[in-house]
Amino acid sequence: MHWEREKPSAAEEKADGSASSRPAWVTVLIVWAASRAFFFAFGALGHAFIGQADVPGGDPGAPGALSYWAHWDGRWFSEIAVDGYDRFAATAFFPLYPLVVRGGTELGLGVALAGVLVSTLATLAALYFIYQLALRWHGERAALVSILAIAFFPTAFYLNAVYSDPLFLALTAGCFWSLHVRRDILLAGLFGCLAAATRNIGVLLLLPIAYECLRVQRVLNWKVLTATAAPVFGLASYMVYLWVSKGDPLLFSKAYREVWGRGFANPFETLSEALERSADGVFYLWPPTVLGTSSSGPPYLLSNTLNVWFLLFGCSALILAVRRIPRGALLYTVPATLAPLALDPGSFPLASYPRYVLVVFPLFIALGAVLARSWTATVIWLLASASLGAYLTLLFVTWRWVA
Repeated sequence: MHWEREKPSAAEEKADGSASSRPAWVTVLIVWAASRAFFFAFGALGHAFIGQADVPGGDPGAPGALSYWAHWDGRWFSEIAVDGYDRFAATAFFPLYPLVVRGGTELGLGVALAGVLVSTLATLAALYFIYQLALRWHGERAALVSILAIAFFPTAFYLNAVYSDPLFLALTAGCFWSLHVRRDILLAGLFGCLAAATRNIGVLLLLPIAYECLRVQRVLNWKVLTATAAPVFGLASYMVYLWVSKGDPLLFSKAYREVWGRGFANPFETLSEALERSADGVFYLWPPTVLGTSSSGPPYLLSNTLNVWFLLFGCSALILAVRRIPRGALLYTVPATLAPLALDPGSFPLASYPRYVLVVFPLFIALGAVLARSWTATVIWLLASASLGAYLTLLFVTWRWVA
């Protein structure tokens, strides 16, 4: 099941030597606990002391404990976990995450509480995989900064929420961990399969899997073919389910376009529209201007400004990544970072980009490698990132749009 490892690079030898100085799980556990507590604290404060915005459609979302972590898409995942795909619009949300959450409800947990537990535990696994990858590629200090950068990213509160992003992050990072640390192509294929059953973009994992398999083995055999095809199987499994149960294997794609307005578009038109709207929310960067009103308008205007900021981050981090992550990893990172540009801009160009970029974890490893050169730069980055993250958390838990 394992393949022979090639001669380690100097960076790998450094990582191997530094890994013994501190147990990885201790570092990861501390960062995970501190970051999750940070966002949970601001979520609780916002829910307790800030008035709710006008709830879209008048739907209060999932009931029970921690229901304020199941806003927006969270209520869709909650509904699917409880009732299945009983509505056409719900088919746009892939099944693995709500299926796991359903397991928690079968144990007697409320759907929101089950979702939060699944998300936070998946985040712990994701941080461990990312730490090990950064350790392999850049050493212990960069590994620490990498997980700090992603754990305290402004939209990392979604890693607490009833969203599929934490599970998807864990599975994609696990796929790369299997390839670069464990050197197990079948395990990488399994992670890739599960990732593609969590979000459709997970199918892109076939590219780094195929690249690493052929780079190391240079031959095609059943293991290579199985591992490479596994992400496609993950996507196909959901399509087969929709075909059997709904009569249309592409129902999820139709829901994207017809309900959520997420059809394909010219990336340059999306970028142009986003830049035109980038000044919409400058006035609302000051928290009281948004949190002091129940209107849903200001948060949407703010998002048009933030979307461009996060796109700038994604593109800048991608430039850093070109020389700081393996070539095979770039085959996933580049399209995952830029794919949202190909979605219909609609009224809110680059909608959800601040959340989409969160799960492109190789960007944070590249960022960590750069920031690790200076603890001063690291502290400044983390303070700015966490401050914006606290603001966005308050918006999210009070039904104000973020991403």
